[in-house]
Amino acid sequence: MARSKVKLAYITNDSSRRITYKKRKKGLMKKINELSTLCGVDACAIVYNSRQDSHPLDEPEVWPSREGVEKVVEKFRKMSTLDQNKKRMDHVDYLNLRISKEKERLKKKRNENSEKEFTLRMHDFMRTKQLPENLTMFDLNTMAYYTDMKLREVEMRMQKLLDKENKEKMKDIASSSSAAPPPESSEEASRKMMMNPFSFFDEGNNSSDGLEMIIANAMRLNK
Repeated sequence: MARSKVKLAYITNDSSRRITYKKRKKGLMKKINELSTLCGVDACAIVYNSRQDSHPLDEPEVWPSREGVEKVVEKFRKMSTLDQNKKRMDHVDYLNLRISKEKERLKKKRNENSEKEFTLRMHDFMRTKQLPENLTMFDLNTMAYYTDMKLREVEMRMQKLLDKENKEKMKDIASSSSAAPPPESSEEASRKMMMNPFSFFDEGNNSSDGLEMIIANAMRLNK
């Protein structure tokens, strides 16, 4: 069963707030310990309860120790101001980042819903052959945009199929040409002509070429 999402708001009940404080503080210390151990980084934590339910003599709780915290803080102070502020984030920056991400997600959902809505309208138009009367100019432009986008997808799919068919045809041509017998060499043709001078004409070749080949063979024999 999935856990319910926790509402990020101040807990007004004193007992619930103290219990939540202890649990979250323990979990925070555990996560920082895991981060430092697994990644080999310098980390520290300072937790101070300044609410009315804390004891006036309570000191801030630190991890890993007071000396460890002082070491990390001193290392941070030795850095330049530019490096210190490079990845610094307070609660305002964090909230602005969350708001920006939520806006992007909302925009994406709106685009998805808009595409689904106009896809259904296009299906209704193809079924009834009529457009609804209550469509605005924005609706018509949006429908035209999605229609053009779908047509481009169809054209791209058709082009892929044509390219696939052409590749298969080229493979068939290459395989058939490789299976054909090799062309006859000139020496084999001359030997064949000497054995049967009129075989060249029987194969449907040009008569002038045949005569030239017969004369050339005769001259070779005379030599």
